[in-house]
Amino acid sequence: MLANAPPLPPGTESVSNVTCKDVVMGRGSGTQNHCGNVTYRKLVYLNKELYATSSKFDKLKISKAIVAAVRNFGGRFLQANDKRGGLHYDIGDKRSWDKTSQALREGQTEIRAKLAEEAEKQPNGADKVREYKQVISEQNFFNFAMKMLHSLYEPDSGSTACGPNCAHARRRQTLSRGDAAALHRAMQLQFPPPPDAVAQT
Repeated sequence: MLANAPPLPPGTESVSNVTCKDVVMGRGSGTQNHCGNVTYRKLVYLNKELYATSSKFDKLKISKAIVAAVRNFGGRFLQANDKRGGLHYDIGDKRSWDKTSQALREGQTEIRAKLAEEAEKQPNGADKVREYKQVISEQNFFNFAMKMLHSLYEPDSGSTACGPNCAHARRRQTLSRGDAAALHRAMQLQFPPPPDAVAQT
C-alpha cells in the first residue's frame, strides 16, 4: 500500500486469523505483548525524534507513513467487536492514523528537551535535527518508516522484532519443519486435552 493511496475504510468482514504483523487494539497484557504490537511500538519509537522536529502539517504525514508501512508489510490494524461475537475487524486507516498520532505524541516534551540538549552540547546533535528536517515529503516519510520497519524484522525470516521466543514464530517454525508425529506432539503441548479426557484414556 502506497503512502499517498486513498484511506482504507473500516473492514466489514471479520478476520479469521491474527498474525504477527497485525496491530491489535485493546487493553491488557495479552494485547500489549502481541508480537505485532511490540514491533509497532518500536516503529513508533524510532519515529518520535522525527515527529518532534516536524511541523504540525507534517506530523500527520508521519502517522500516515507508519500505518502505510505496517500495511505494506502485510499487517492490519484490528480490534475485537464485542457486538459481533468478539471477532476482529480492521479499523481502517483514519482511526489507525489517530491511534498512531496519539502514540507519537507520548513523551514528546522529554524528546524535544533531549534534542535541544544534544544540539547544544554536541556538534552532531544539530546535524541530527537537520537530517530529520530533510525528510519533508510524504513519500520520504513513508520511505523512512519502511526503512525503520525493515530494521525490526530479521532478514529473510519474516520473524518480528519480538524475537525467537514469540509464540507465533515458534509455532510457524514447528509447522514448517516438523513431521506428522512432531506436529501432533507440538499441538498436544500447545493445547493439552482437558483433565477429564486424560482420566478416561
